[in-house]
Amino acid sequence: MKKKVFSLLLASALLIGCLAGCGDKNTPSGSKDPAPSGSGSSGQTVSLKLGHVGPPGSTMDIVAQGIAEQVKEATNGSVEIIVYPQGQLGDETVMLDSTLSGTLDMAMIGTPVMSTVFPEFNALCLPFLFRDTDEFFSIVQTDEFIEKTNAITSQKGAVLLGYPNGEQRGLSNVKHEVRTPADMAGLKIRVMNGSIYTDTFAALGATTSTMPFGEVYTALQQGVIDGEDNGLDFMTKQKFSEVEKYHTNLGHAIQTNPFIVNSGVWDKLSADQQQAIKDAIKTQQDAYAVTLATELEKAVTNAEEAKVNLVMELTDEEYGAFRDACSGVYEKYQSIIGDEFYNYVLGLVDAARK
Repeated sequence: MKKKVFSLLLASALLIGCLAGCGDKNTPSGSKDPAPSGSGSSGQTVSLKLGHVGPPGSTMDIVAQGIAEQVKEATNGSVEIIVYPQGQLGDETVMLDSTLSGTLDMAMIGTPVMSTVFPEFNALCLPFLFRDTDEFFSIVQTDEFIEKTNAITSQKGAVLLGYPNGEQRGLSNVKHEVRTPADMAGLKIRVMNGSIYTDTFAALGATTSTMPFGEVYTALQQGVIDGEDNGLDFMTKQKFSEVEKYHTNLGHAIQTNPFIVNSGVWDKLSADQQQAIKDAIKTQQDAYAVTLATELEKAVTNAEEAKVNLVMELTDEEYGAFRDACSGVYEKYQSIIGDEFYNYVLGLVDAARK
């Protein structure tokens, strides 16, 4: 499959990639003094904390801020969502645990990290499964899919409300251009937490690290790692382009961050407040392709100005070689995911291509 750069910009919705968060512990974006969380039933005013790992101004943060603004307006201020970007409340593993336990109200958590608690989410991380973000969103943003995955997360205390963002992940490194699996040999790549990512890059010939995201920039500078997998928007906004001078739009995964809310927090909201949050997420889902196209265009410009060697188009032969190298990952994770959900997701992909 060819992925031409500007057709990708306009036809797919990129990531953020989401990685484990970096460690700025300052006040949340858009707030100096966040109010404590509280109950929203019977018309009470409630302040909810929303955590994610995207840097301020990233596509993930644009989505989060957009949801917060729309909810506040729709509820006449009875629900205020305070957004904590850039891992201020911990990395994604910490925020997932906190949301399940109720010490964090809501979060946007990457599917590789979701898969550490809910193995079914490995199905969305299978390497080179989705052709592009259009295909991906046509599957995960349906009511049926949201309800099916919510049934999984609800068993452990999280309500899943949607998939408001998504990004085709790439590979950035300091060594050389990557166009074939052979080019991966010997590279040490920082990947997200989640064994399927480690196994994918091992199948492609790289060694991996799951170091905390806040350590990545320094590790690249010092040669501790050679690169990291991420979308171009995230890579440039994190200033990794100052160190990494090679980026390939590999397309091995569509990184998405399901929007989850602690079940106890959700149940305390009124029906109108719940609907306002659902509507805001739907609005951001519908607007996301345009948001991402705009930000991706900026990312390409920023990368070119930083003199990054960009490979935004792989030939069908090149793309097929990467996918073929990962066949063993599918075999391993079918049993981990479970046959029913594995076949369900692959069936949806097949149906989307007919």
